[in-house]
Amino acid sequence: MPTLQKTAICSNSKYAFGLTKFKNMKTSAEVSLHIPPKMWSEFRDSMLKSRMFNEEVIGFFFCQRHQVFKNKIRYIPKTWVVPSSDCYEHQSMNGLVLKQHFHSYLLENHLQEGLDVIHIHTHAGQDIPDFSCIDDRYESEYARFLTSDFPKKPRLISGVFDEDLQSCQFRIWDRKGKKFESVKLCHSLFHISENREIMDNTDLMFARQQIFGEANQKQLNQLKVALIGCGGIGSIFAELLGRLGVKNWVLIDPDKLETVNLNRMPGATQEMVEQQWHKVHYVKHLIKRIYREGSCVKTIPTSIESELAKPEIATCDLIVVATDNHLSRKTAQELALKYMRPLVCLGTHIDVKPDKTPRMYCRVTVPPLGGGWCLMCGNIINLQLAALESAPSDIHQMAAGAGYLEGVNDPAVFWLNSICASTGVGVIHGMVSGFLNVDSGIDWIYEFPGSDWRKTNTKYFRTDDCYFCS
Repeated sequence: MPTLQKTAICSNSKYAFGLTKFKNMKTSAEVSLHIPPKMWSEFRDSMLKSRMFNEEVIGFFFCQRHQVFKNKIRYIPKTWVVPSSDCYEHQSMNGLVLKQHFHSYLLENHLQEGLDVIHIHTHAGQDIPDFSCIDDRYESEYARFLTSDFPKKPRLISGVFDEDLQSCQFRIWDRKGKKFESVKLCHSLFHISENREIMDNTDLMFARQQIFGEANQKQLNQLKVALIGCGGIGSIFAELLGRLGVKNWVLIDPDKLETVNLNRMPGATQEMVEQQWHKVHYVKHLIKRIYREGSCVKTIPTSIESELAKPEIATCDLIVVATDNHLSRKTAQELALKYMRPLVCLGTHIDVKPDKTPRMYCRVTVPPLGGGWCLMCGNIINLQLAALESAPSDIHQMAAGAGYLEGVNDPAVFWLNSICASTGVGVIHGMVSGFLNVDSGIDWIYEFPGSDWRKTNTKYFRTDDCYFCS
């Protein structure tokens, strides 16, 4: 591992920000840094605690880069480090220098292949901070160092905050250390565009949700959700999340309403069955009943494996899968990893014990964004069944005849689906607002008639050699 000159991580705030040598890059893409609220809160607290008075401090994020679209790039942190006071050779309100051996240790242990580096340092005072010409000089050198000494040529993103870590500026350097462009900081997992139209004609409708904050409601109103599976769980989920404030949807399901669905799909009627409504159109009807205007609902009456569905999913901020087959869940997980989107998986199961008493379960799972573990690691997807579900019809019939596939749909009841759907909505509300930490993923299981909630220790799901998420 190459070492770095100590002065390469340094800050001095007494110089004015200069543009004589370094220039903004021509804007080629919208670049955003998404730090989940809980992670940011822990990072900020650690930064503030790492000084005794008002010395400058520095912290590091190591982030995964994701190309959202051709002109949109976002960074998701995988880990963060804040040096303690004994890691500095010099630390004052006028600047700082890290010890060289600590910085070498930092890069050796945290700069994994494929990650980029983010430096965040503070300047004294509570005004909106500017990068100094000293910042320019050393960040330029550091950007070139990363390019020349590491085979994957990681990029450097730098951020400067006031001493309270409230106001900030961020920028990303080119690999030659000569130019930079601005980066937007978002304390959210979701990619919400500033240009997305905001409808505020339903403010009174959400008056009793003001306790969660105006920003929370604004983000719910802008959130775009891909819902895969518009049946017994998906329809209740859409109704509940819609009434929480979500107006932008992509609905995917190839099936039509049947009489057997009517016991667990709110607002569905025999007339809809007779008219052969697709389930996606029925769920769109539910959302449009909530919002006479201002909602945007795209219906795709086909399977998630269709090439028509995938580009629409890519435009969404969140993927929710509420299907009863392994192939669709597998595809949803692959797309969540590919497009770096949060994924929420909802499911229920009912069986009968030998003494004829029922056992009922619902499960809500959110894998960590970008990998670590996934639905396959958590045994939520059976890859053998997923393969059989995608097989040609003759092979599918042979498998069913041999007992590998059941010919009868799983039993289902409205109240169990409702527990699953409402818990999923609660999880999403927590993700948006920041009061629920899903950085490491969650896996919650409800069991009845014991009425027990079980929270899986997800560290046992982590699989270093998973074909899908490692």
